[in-house]
Amino acid sequence: MVSKKILTIGAVSALAMVATVADARHQWRQYAWAWDGIPLDVVIYNNTSGDWVSRVGVASSDWNVSDSINGSVSNGNNPNCDFVTGQIDVCNDDYGSVGWLGLASIQINGNEIVAGWSKMNDYYFNQQRYNNDVWRQLVMCQEIGHNYGLGHQNENFRSNTTDSCMEYTSTPTEIDKTPDQHDYDQLEAMYPTSGGGGDDSGDGGGGNGGGKDKPRGKPASLPSLGKTPDSWGRPIDYLPNGKPYMYERELNGYRVITHVTWTIEAAAEQGDHHHGGGPRQHSGDLHF
Repeated sequence: MVSKKILTIGAVSALAMVATVADARHQWRQYAWAWDGIPLDVVIYNNTSGDWVSRVGVASSDWNVSDSINGSVSNGNNPNCDFVTGQIDVCNDDYGSVGWLGLASIQINGNEIVAGWSKMNDYYFNQQRYNNDVWRQLVMCQEIGHNYGLGHQNENFRSNTTDSCMEYTSTPTEIDKTPDQHDYDQLEAMYPTSGGGGDDSGDGGGGNGGGKDKPRGKPASLPSLGKTPDSWGRPIDYLPNGKPYMYERELNGYRVITHVTWTIEAAAEQGDHHHGGGPRQHSGDLHF
């Protein structure tokens, strides 16, 4: 784990600029929560059962190592993981043989995240291949990372090139259960922790939001999505083999973006679209 940084205000501006250029490479497009110049304190509502209950807390603590995140976990009463303005909900259930280990979905207004949820699929996590500490914690960490606005550092499922939970890999190890320094650098670029806070225009950090007392998008009261791609909308991004892993849907005047963590077996299936350019990899983490 990295230690919390102690920086002068003068140094922070320069550091944020360096981080943006050198390290800010895996934000989930331009999506981010409203930022007001202090650590992001979106509450995670824990609607899980079994050992997932503690895993939500572990993942939250791991993300809180970042100077940019100061989240808390509260008991939830939202077992369907419906969208609720200003919070992240986490759920688990046996969603069946649908090909995915985890889902992360965000409700956005423009590029501003106004609500999010993550789901863990017990159908697979109760099977021997995935029923272990590494897989369970990696997926929990990754889905919550997506809810904060992070994308993947690496999308080649056949490789393991980082020390982060924010990658597609079929061979995770102990070090892949948590964020790494590049994740924290990316969050710092999205949500700088010093430098004067949000301005009156409502633009702050990586999102379209304003200060803490300003509205964070329109009021949200949306149902959760279903467990199969036909409920997630149209594919908008793909793995190197053409397998869709990101979907977009219009719902009651909002866009809903869904990130899919496929099982090893499902991820290996050839998709119907080849997304050119090869896998995105974070050069600082490549292992040779």
